Amino acid sequence: MKRISVLLLAGAMLLSLTGCLEPDKKHDIPFELAPKVEPYTAPVGTFDVDAVRSMITIKGQHFYLPQIISDLGKNWEFRYYDRKDYALKEGSGLATLYYSGVEMGTVSLENCYTGKEDDSVIYSITIKTSDSDIYGITPLVSTIGDVEHLIGQPDSVDNVEKPYTHVYYYGINAGTDAQGILRGHNIAVSFNEQGIVDLVSITYSDLSQQEAQG
Repeated sequence: MKRISVLLLAGAMLLSLTGCLEPDKKHDIPFELAPKVEPYTAPVGTFDVDAVRSMITIKGQHFYLPQIISDLGKNWEFRYYDRKDYALKEGSGLATLYYSGVEMGTVSLENCYTGKEDDSVIYSITIKTSDSDIYGITPLVSTIGDVEHLIGQPDSVDNVEKPYTHVYYYGINAGTDAQGILRGHNIAVSFNEQGIVDLVSITYSDLSQQEAQG
């Protein structure tokens, strides 16, 4: 499995945004958006990406992936990153998110085009703080044992001493496409030297092109 890009792991933690959709608003999305999943759990020790994507909590606010950015409620606001500053291509993006004026973090976006940002789809979230969790995996709190108990053994592991790296990977990672979008249905959990989670990243992006080619 290819390693999740540093940009997505380090640059995309938490989330939130603005604007109620008008009832007749039509989104211009060139792929079938995966449906919303009501929160549920899988058997203990089992990784189920749909269960994981249904249970994301950011500072007390529930999220799921994928999610159209402008579908978030009226208390949300967002600020898009300047593509030139981050070498982002048309179609990909990052946004800083706020809830009732409080910064919640950053999300990664696909279908993000100039002038049509309201059609952007949140596909990746990374969290680093103990007031947020993904499927009960909480940075600065959960241990290696906790993670294995919740979602089992990883599909692959990065584990080196210098520079210190210890990351568990679960799920499908199809790599980065020509637009800079990470294609996959997966999570990555990074641990510090004490075996405590220091970062959790979840990605749930459109895989239709990869499936068609495969």
